[in-house]
Amino acid sequence: MKNYLENIDREALRARAEQMLGYADDARKQAGRWTDYAVTKARGFSLFDFAIFEACLLSLGLWLGSCFSKFFKKFRSVLFVAFAASWLYLFWRVFFDCDDE
Repeated sequence: MKNYLENIDREALRARAEQMLGYADDARKQAGRWTDYAVTKARGFSLFDFAIFEACLLSLGLWLGSCFSKFFKKFRSVLFVAFAASWLYLFWRVFFDCDDE
């Protein structure tokens, strides 16, 4: 049997690993910027905005749960509309509302 590990170009593998680490570091930095931006915008949320956020998460969870439950199947469209409406409101509030106090 041949030893296939002898034919591996270790320098090429090392260079590729460093390239992938660079991509991962760039992705981490981008995620950090998005998180910082979202936290900064959330600091300006009112109690009503947080209630909408909770309704958004709750309706998403119920809608996903209804895909697997017979009880909620008949309410699936209502739950999806509630999720979509609250998500659109929050999307507008975070990205397009320039009401800086």
